Amino acid sequence: MRSKNKVRLILFIYILSSTFVFADSSENNILIKNQLYNFTTIKNNTDMAIDWELKGSMLTKYMNNITLIEKPFLNIYRTESTIDIKSDTAIDPLGNMEEIYLKDNVFINREYPLTDISMKIYTSYAIFYISKNLFETDRDVTIITSDSTTTGSGLSANMDTGIIRILSNAKRIIRENDKSRIIEGNQMIYDANDEKWIVKDIAANDLKKIITKKVTTTFNIE
Repeated sequence: MRSKNKVRLILFIYILSSTFVFADSSENNILIKNQLYNFTTIKNNTDMAIDWELKGSMLTKYMNNITLIEKPFLNIYRTESTIDIKSDTAIDPLGNMEEIYLKDNVFINREYPLTDISMKIYTSYAIFYISKNLFETDRDVTIITSDSTTTGSGLSANMDTGIIRILSNAKRIIRENDKSRIIEGNQMIYDANDEKWIVKDIAANDLKKIITKKVTTTFNIE
C-alpha cells in the first residue's frame, strides 16, 4: 500500500512539473505556468502514509507561483480523526501548499471514526494553514455539533488540538430533548475532544484584525 502511494505521489510530481500550458491570462495579465484538470495531489508523511489529499476540477499556476484552484476538496488524515475541507475556489498565494485561502461556501467537517463526535463549520472566506492544521476566518461562522448550533463572527480553529475559538458575537443554541436554550458571549472556546464550551466576556478583536487584513488583501474585498 505504501509503495502504491509513493508511486502516485511521484507520478503527480512528474505531471505537475512537466505539463506546462503557456498562455496569457486575460483576468490577471500574467502568464500561466501550467494547468491541470480534474486533478489529485497527495502528500505523504515520513512513514509514506498519506498526510493529505487535494482534489479539484482545475488548478491554474501562474508564473509568479500564485495558484488558483476550482472546486477544491482537501482531505486531512490523522490517527484519531479525519478532516474534509471544501469551497468553491481557493488561492495558494505562494504556490507551496502552506497557506490556502478558501472562498465561497467554505465547509469543514471533522469526524472521529471511533466515536460519535463530529463537528461541521460553515463560512464564506477562510485561511487554512496546512502544516499547522489551523483554520482562520474573520467572517460570520456557524458550527454544528451533536448537541448544538453556534454562530459568531471570526474563528480560529486548531484541528490538531481540537480547540476552536469564536472570536466575537458568539451565540450557542443547545438542543436538549424537545427543548433548547441559548448561551451568548463575546467569545466562546470549544474543546472538540470532550465537547465542552467556555464563554468569555472579552472578544478577541486583535486576532480578528490580523485575520481580516490577510483575507481582505488576498481577495481584495471589504
